[in-house]
Amino acid sequence: MALPRVNETLNFSMKIPSTGERVKYRPYLVKEEKVLLQAFESGDLQTCLEAMVDTLESCIDERKKVKVASLATFDIEYMFTQVRSKSVGETSSILVKCTECEEQNPYEVDLESLEVEIGDKDVMIQVTDEIAVEMKYPTYESLLSGDVDKLKEEDTDTALQMIAGSIKTVYTEDEAIDCASQPIEEMVEFVSSMTATQLQSLSKFLEDMPTVRHEAKFVCEKCGAENNLELKGLADFF
Repeated sequence: MALPRVNETLNFSMKIPSTGERVKYRPYLVKEEKVLLQAFESGDLQTCLEAMVDTLESCIDERKKVKVASLATFDIEYMFTQVRSKSVGETSSILVKCTECEEQNPYEVDLESLEVEIGDKDVMIQVTDEIAVEMKYPTYESLLSGDVDKLKEEDTDTALQMIAGSIKTVYTEDEAIDCASQPIEEMVEFVSSMTATQLQSLSKFLEDMPTVRHEAKFVCEKCGAENNLELKGLADFF
């Protein structure tokens, strides 16, 4: 008699922040957690990203046919925290620094309370009187296809590629140019032809990109100061 399989039922559901689509999912399993731990211990960003995407692909209802890597980066961050909360525990124990004395304080993050505020951000940016661009949020697919290790550095070329890769459409007085069909080299050349002020308007779109957020309130164990910190981005929660 064959042994039963456990944890194959899709017991939970969550909403993809950028699309509003609701998907069902299961916790990740021991074999998947092992791959994640090995990836995180390696310290290699590319390996970590791939492990997170692969895990989500395995845990989300395959009938929805969600291509995880094509989602926005903040989608992946939020979805991973939700799957992780059902797999390991609903809280994550971290250390947060006091703003007064810089003492590290233990803090418990309720992963289920994390939110991503999308808002009504304008994706259209007027570059000149004749040229406008429609922006899109970068996907994990775009990160995985590039040299992600350079994202840790202040690398001008990498920054230009990130901005260029986040332009969906370029509008002129005569036409709308779909940038998905344009070589990345030409897109980089396009953004390189801008002034610093024009480029800043595009980079600000990425700087203000939605992210996983949590308000951490605690009293410092050393100096007694009351702290109210904003934690944001996946790295702040683990």
